[in-house]
Amino acid sequence: MRDMSTVVLETKDLKKRFKVPGQRPIEVLRGISFSVTSEELGIRMKALSITESGYFDYYLMHALSADVYKKFLECNAFDAVRKLKDSGMIRHMGISFHDKPEVLRRILNEQKDIEVVQIQFNYYDYDNPSIESRAVYEVCREFGKPVFIMEPVRGGGLANLPLEAEKVFSDLGDSSPASYALRFAASFEGVEVVLSGMSNLVQMRDNIECMLNFTPLSKTEMDAVHRVRDILKAENTIPCTACRYCVAGCPRKILIPDLFSCFNTKERYKDWGSDFYYKTHINGHGKASDCIKCGQCERICPQHLHITSLLEDVANAFEATL
Repeated sequence: MRDMSTVVLETKDLKKRFKVPGQRPIEVLRGISFSVTSEELGIRMKALSITESGYFDYYLMHALSADVYKKFLECNAFDAVRKLKDSGMIRHMGISFHDKPEVLRRILNEQKDIEVVQIQFNYYDYDNPSIESRAVYEVCREFGKPVFIMEPVRGGGLANLPLEAEKVFSDLGDSSPASYALRFAASFEGVEVVLSGMSNLVQMRDNIECMLNFTPLSKTEMDAVHRVRDILKAENTIPCTACRYCVAGCPRKILIPDLFSCFNTKERYKDWGSDFYYKTHINGHGKASDCIKCGQCERICPQHLHITSLLEDVANAFEATL
């Protein structure tokens, strides 16, 4: 989400109306100061007219890391959002966060009026040392901040499982793999909203159904989730969520998430189709071996992946026969 608004569909206790969030994107941080200008108000008013709600329930400062937080401070962004709150255009100020727990602790200590924190949280990343979902969640609880969950299904990766992992869930019943991922995230204290991207009505109905009749995971189900996680972590795949933040700034125009997806499919299924799609994705775009290791992609990656090294693996997997 950038300048438009979205409606939150998965809540643990369905309210009489939906909650409508907005976000302040990183892309606006090009100047040295930030204020509630007529342009900013115009953007918000356009978004509000689409929602027909009159105000945003939650307004999130987007994708905070140590570096982004510094930019927000330099451009006076927090005070600008406070003015939006004072004007009645938003009800609650929050942040979405992608960094280490100690960075979040610093932010919450310095910006005490932050009211909600959105974090990446799923069973794959729960103890992932690159993401530290559990430790970040625990900081939210330490400060008593309500938690919004993003990436509960990890960009669809926890909905489309390898056969061995899928069987673990199918042995329990008819519930979808995605529903177990959503329920895992929603089973933790302090979680108010679970945000999940949906591509079609089938996915939407499945998500609504599992949250409408929400029950926390049982011990048997939690054990199954842990088995699936172990199966996934044993694979030699790249944990990319296809957020595509890395694509726009790539000087060689490499479609990094698409090439990673080809690599993962090749590793998982050993199929010829991956080579075909690799050629499709480099048609008019850079190959993995075209990477010049500028590091732009690694600086912006929410998953903290060593992308330049991973692209070498991709090149070795696909380009010998080009």
